[in-house]
Amino acid sequence: MISAHLHPQEAQRLKALQHYEVLDTEAEEAFDDLTLLASRICDTPISLVSLIDVERQWFKSRHGLDATQTERSIAFCSHAILQDGVFEIPDASQDERFADNPLVTGAPDIRFYAGAPLVTPDGCPIGTLCVIDQIPHHLTAEQRSALRTLSKQVVSQLELRIRNRHLERMHKEQERIFSLVAHDLRTPFNSILGLSKTLANRTENLSPQRIAQSAHNILSSSLSAYHLLEELLQWSQAQINSPNNKADILDVSPLIHENIASANDIFQLKELKLHLDIPPSAQVLASAPMVKAIVRNLLSNAAKYCPTGGNIWISATAVPNAHHQTIISVANNGDEIAPELRKNLFKQAVASRPNAQGEQGAGIGLMLCSQYIFEHGGDIWIDEAFNDGTKICFSLPASKLHCSNPLT
Repeated sequence: MISAHLHPQEAQRLKALQHYEVLDTEAEEAFDDLTLLASRICDTPISLVSLIDVERQWFKSRHGLDATQTERSIAFCSHAILQDGVFEIPDASQDERFADNPLVTGAPDIRFYAGAPLVTPDGCPIGTLCVIDQIPHHLTAEQRSALRTLSKQVVSQLELRIRNRHLERMHKEQERIFSLVAHDLRTPFNSILGLSKTLANRTENLSPQRIAQSAHNILSSSLSAYHLLEELLQWSQAQINSPNNKADILDVSPLIHENIASANDIFQLKELKLHLDIPPSAQVLASAPMVKAIVRNLLSNAAKYCPTGGNIWISATAVPNAHHQTIISVANNGDEIAPELRKNLFKQAVASRPNAQGEQGAGIGLMLCSQYIFEHGGDIWIDEAFNDGTKICFSLPASKLHCSNPLT
């Protein structure tokens, strides 16, 4: 027996397979209909939708076979995914690659096999639609063509399936985020309305100090509402896959300075001190709107939780390793993030903790940041070694050569 060698792009192929979230799921009629049709058209008792995992082939659909999976080392389909077209074995007992294969010498006693690769839209073969018989067999040209067509329909069903699952998750997340936003917007707007009414109706009875304090509070509440709305708009844009998310080589310094300028009011309001360590040569491979959104969110959080007169540190560091990434960090000397919030901080919308003024947001900003960063082949984390407050770091590829998932 000769086992198939690994696919030349095995890592990408397995990643494509995992993307579909289909392994070890229940049978589905859409796939069962296709295996039944393949068996009828090719006049074989067995037909399978076989997916080639790391060490096994697993059957999403099977007609005429009880087994749910086999070892990859003995799988005919492991050979089929290395071919461009239909891989056909007229009589396995006469083929040196399969004559002593346990699937030939024992159940299901394979003699004939034909498999059409399941090729994803980006060219990765993740498995096959195959037909099997216990007697030698040959496909006609029409049958081979039909098998190829049906294999494309299997991939179309996988694409439709993952899109539906994504839409379901997005809908649930949308409901949760809008619920959080609707709740959280009331607080700053109620504050703005209340303070504005006080200033409008009782100005003559208020001291200059009280008027200044009210104006300060109105500005603070307005900024809170603005940032919350901005997070919601960013989230909406991300869900519809904005065409602005094209990856380019970007200089980090001007992007950060642009965000600092736009947040200057809050920095002055709280008398915050900024400390920058950004080499002019620092670059990332990403979309400019995406990087601005990330830095803006991190700066906004740092300013929000930094005490009046406190410090904010912003740095960028090139990492000279095989991945050629740049690490950007934003730190402040406010309170540390509570352990119970850290677990899901970058995974979902969590209610953010209130700052010293009692302001609290929907917590969708960091979820958005992580989503953008992961899509661009980077990572985001909390620096556990930073003891003066909170330090959040994120990495992005610094060149097109080493981006694991570049957006083009």
